[in-house]
Formats: sequence, structure tokens, C-alpha cells
Amino acid sequence: MRTKLIAAILLLLCSQMGQALACAVCYGGEGAKSTQHMAAAIWVLMGFVMSIVGGVGMFSFHLWRHARAPLEPHQQLTDEDLDKYE
Repeated sequence: MRTKLIAAILLLLCSQMGQALACAVCYGGEGAKSTQHMAAAIWVLMGFVMSIVGGVGMFSFHLWRHARAPLEPHQQLTDEDLDKYE
């Protein structure tokens, strides 16, 4: 029984049936439409990720730039003499 099982597995592995079962995605057909569409989808997803990362970076730069800017005169705190309240 074990010999027949090993023979069947070897026959399956050595036969050309494995290539017939593989599709263009698994087998890596270069001219297949699905491969081209997956490549386009990868570029689109890379664009989405980079635009989000770029937006976070731009917002961080905006916050950093505005944090370094001096305050307007009407926004500045003034030193008030508090002795008159005692």
C-alpha cells in the first residue's frame, strides 16, 4: 500500500499535469492580462499609500512651521502687575 502511494505521488510530481493546473497568476505568464492588471493595481495602491504618507508629512510640516512663527501682538501674553490685586 505504501509503495503504491509513493509511486502515485512520484508520478504526479514528475508528470506535466502540474503545469496544466497552474493558471497564469500562479505560473507567472508574462503576457497574461491578469499579470498586467495586477501590476497596474500594485502601482495604484502604491500611489494611494504614498499620497496618504505625503499628506501626513505635509500636515506635520504645516504644524511645525506654524508652531515656530511668532505670535501676533494681540495674541501675546503681557506681563501684568499683579501687586494691585493684593
